[in-house]
Amino acid sequence: MVAQAVPAVPRTLKGHAKPRIAPPIPARAGVADFRKAAVGMGITLMPWQETAARYLTATDPKGRHLYREVCIVVARQNGKTTLMKPLIVEALRAGKRIMHIAQTRELPRQMFGVIADAMSAEPDLFPKRRGRTIWPRYGSGQEEVTLANGGVYRIAAANRGGSRGFANDLLVVDELREMVDFDILNAAEPTLTMSPDPQLIYLSNAGTEASVVLNAVRSRAGEDESLAYLEWSAGTDRPVDDREGWREANPAMGHYPQVLREIEISYNARRIEGTLAQFETERLCRWVTSLREHLVDADAWKACEAPTLEEPSARPYMAVSMDPSGKRASAALAWTQADDTIGLKLLFDVPGDPINTDRLGRDLRDETKRLRVGTVGFDPMTDTALTRYFPKTEPIAGLKYANASARFVSAVESDKLRWMDCDAVTDDLTWTARKAHEESGSFQAVRGNEDHPITASLAAIRAVWLASDPKVTFLHKPRIPVGF
Repeated sequence: MVAQAVPAVPRTLKGHAKPRIAPPIPARAGVADFRKAAVGMGITLMPWQETAARYLTATDPKGRHLYREVCIVVARQNGKTTLMKPLIVEALRAGKRIMHIAQTRELPRQMFGVIADAMSAEPDLFPKRRGRTIWPRYGSGQEEVTLANGGVYRIAAANRGGSRGFANDLLVVDELREMVDFDILNAAEPTLTMSPDPQLIYLSNAGTEASVVLNAVRSRAGEDESLAYLEWSAGTDRPVDDREGWREANPAMGHYPQVLREIEISYNARRIEGTLAQFETERLCRWVTSLREHLVDADAWKACEAPTLEEPSARPYMAVSMDPSGKRASAALAWTQADDTIGLKLLFDVPGDPINTDRLGRDLRDETKRLRVGTVGFDPMTDTALTRYFPKTEPIAGLKYANASARFVSAVESDKLRWMDCDAVTDDLTWTARKAHEESGSFQAVRGNEDHPITASLAAIRAVWLASDPKVTFLHKPRIPVGF
C-alpha cells in the first residue's frame, strides 16, 4: 500500500489537548500560578500546554511534587521549549536551583538567553556586590543566572562531567531521544539528592531502538507512580496519512495555522523521497526501528498473505542466508503459480552459537531433493559454507542483488506475491531498510539496525528474484508436436 498525496484540508483541525498516553489528571496543581507567569512573559498557553502544566505542578497532600519525574513526548515544533519558560522563571522566583542539559549546548543556550532576559526585567531579585548588581553571566560554558534568594539557572555540557559538582532542585533534560547511553543521566541525577522536593523533567520527540534512555523511561509508564509519562502521538494503528493521527501528535495544530501547512508539506516531501520513517518519528511522534526507509510497507506485505498456496508445477527455487556472526540462518522457497503470482514459504529459520553448517547443509540438501529444487541463491560474502551441499547455485550480489531488492518490492506493491508460513520474514522486514545508491537511484535491502540480523528477509528476497524470472523447467518434458 503506497501512501498517497494528501489533499488540501480545512485549517480548523485542532490538535488534541490531552495526551494519548498519561496517568489520571491530578486533582491538585499550581496551574493558576503557572498561567500567570506565562502571561507575564507574553505567552498564551495552548490547551495542551496547560494540560502538561497540570502534571508539572501537581502536588501531593504535603505540598510536594506529586511526580518526581515528568516526561513530555510530543512531535517537533509544538511548543515544548515555550512550556519550560514560565516553569523555570517561577522556580527561580521560588529560590530553586535549576540545571538544563541537552545533547548539544545550542538548545539550552537559547533558553538561557530567554530566561536571563526575563529575570533581568526584575533587577531587585539579583544580588549586589559593593553596590553593583551581579547580572547573568553569558560566557560560553559559564552561562548562569544567580538570584539573591538562592535561585540559580545554569546549563550544562552533555557529558559525564558537565553536571558534576552542583546541587539542584530541578533538572531539565532536553532531547532525551538523542541519549544512547546512561552516562549523562547517571552523572546528573545525583545532583538532586539533597533537594527537599526535587523534580526531573524530560523533553523529547519519539525515538528509535537506539534511544535507550528514553525507551527505559517509557517502559516505566503506568508502572512507576513517581513518573508522569505524557505522550502526544499518533495511534499505532493509524495510517501515516491519517489526519486524526496528525491531530493526536501535534497539539499545536489549529492554534497556529502554519502547523498543518508544514505537516502537509513535510508529508508530501518525505513520501516522494521515500523517507516516511522520518515523518513518522518527527511529525507523528511514533517509534520507528530505524530512520531509514523500510524496504516494503507493512500493510502491503500483510495484504500478500494467503491461507493456502499452490503446489509448485515446475522446479521451485531456494535461497539461503546466514548471518556473518554464524548465529542465525534462514532458507526460503519461491515459485511461480498458475495465476502468475509468486508463491513464497520460509523453510528454515534456525539459531546457533554458532550454527553447525554441516548439519544444516545436510538438512537443506535433503529438502532440495524432496522439493526438487532447481537453483539455490546465496550471498557469496556470507553463505559460501552452505553452497557445497547443492548441485546448482547462483550468487546474488552487487547489481543483481539491487535488482532482486527492487523486484521483491515490486512484487509486494503490485500484489504479485503470495506467502504463508513467513512469520520470521514479517519480523525481519520490520528491520529491513533501503540503502540508496545516490548516483543510479537504485537501492539494496540492508539491516535497519546493526543489532538485528535479517536472514529471513534476505533469503526471501533472493528466492523471489530467482522465481520471478525463471528459465522455465518443467517436471515432465512437454510433448512437442511434429509436422503439420
